[in-house]
Amino acid sequence: MKRQKVVRVTKSEFELDTGVIYPHIVELDEVPTPEEFQKIYDHWRKMLMETDDALRRIAEYNSNSEDTGRKRKNSTKMG
Repeated sequence: MKRQKVVRVTKSEFELDTGVIYPHIVELDEVPTPEEFQKIYDHWRKMLMETDDALRRIAEYNSNSEDTGRKRKNSTKMG
């Protein structure tokens, strides 16, 4: 996936090179440069992507476990 570049940062929001503007969760006391904020953005984006991937794997595992449990119940009913 192409790295999204931070092009503008204010106390209340930041903008990416795609034109998408995101609000900050809390207003910033000091406004970092786009380069400084890029480091923060990249770090948290990576952390959130890794968390999302882990949650998807857990959900897939749980779904597969439920399917296996159903198969076992059905096979004992037939036998």
